[in-house]
Amino acid sequence: MTDALHRLITFRQYRKRALALCLAPVALVFVARWMIAAPLDAAGSFASLSEEPADRVAVPLDPSEQPEPLDESSTSWPLDALEGPRAKQLLNRALADLVTRLETLSGYEATIWRHERVNGRWLMEQTLQLKVRHEPVSVYMKDIGRPKGCEIIYVDGLRNGKLITHTGGGLLGMFLPPIEVEPHSSLAMSQSRFPITEAGVLPVARMLLSHVQRALHDLDASVTLDRITDDEGQPLYRSLHHYASASPDRPFARFEVHYDPETLLPRAYSFHDWPDAPGAEPVLGGRYVIETFDPSIVLSDEDFDPTNPGYNFR
Repeated sequence: MTDALHRLITFRQYRKRALALCLAPVALVFVARWMIAAPLDAAGSFASLSEEPADRVAVPLDPSEQPEPLDESSTSWPLDALEGPRAKQLLNRALADLVTRLETLSGYEATIWRHERVNGRWLMEQTLQLKVRHEPVSVYMKDIGRPKGCEIIYVDGLRNGKLITHTGGGLLGMFLPPIEVEPHSSLAMSQSRFPITEAGVLPVARMLLSHVQRALHDLDASVTLDRITDDEGQPLYRSLHHYASASPDRPFARFEVHYDPETLLPRAYSFHDWPDAPGAEPVLGGRYVIETFDPSIVLSDEDFDPTNPGYNFR
């Protein structure tokens, strides 16, 4: 077990029956949105915030929480800051190796903190329990930041490709059944930057690799590699990515990734959106911290089944 990996890792009552009948369709949409405003990389309750979120750092883990590590990376990270073609080539090799090592895992359990800006406003911060199985792609996610938080399940090939979710605890949770929603629908995506089909560490690693591969021969794309320390004084590797101009294959103006030095598993990442006005500064769009990562967990169909007695689906 490596020390570095140990560190890795919310209706009103109806006034009159006639009014209720008139408003029922609207209420259903409202409730559906509230239900989707739950955990996962495709949901989250929101609050209007004008300021950017406070910094979030990865919290060191107790060794007992990480029975088995991800295989170590063979990449030799530069001792000093490195940029230009050599930095792109080194990161391309490192991320390709990371994707390969992650693909050997059958699944894992993780805890992820996230804060996203969607349609110009910040969603509330969330801490999410995540279970992921790679084949078939299966995701269970729960908002563990509140008692009986909302849950969402997605399994590739089931429910005609839809996710299933519920409201969690409270009055609505007692009376409303779970609902099924298209992961890429406007309803789901109004509450997240990424769909549940892209939830998890492997999709993130593949996304980063894709960005770097496109940047290899792109003179308007810059990559810088260096080393930093977190608030606990622990070492991290870092990659900084900048683009000179917007294009369809550049969804972000810049992004930053922090990696575990031994496994190269992303521990934190953030991205800045392109500004609305030419010449303006890019705006922070989201920040994520992988607080725990356990690939030793053995997952079964029951972990992605709404009838699981340990879950709160009804």
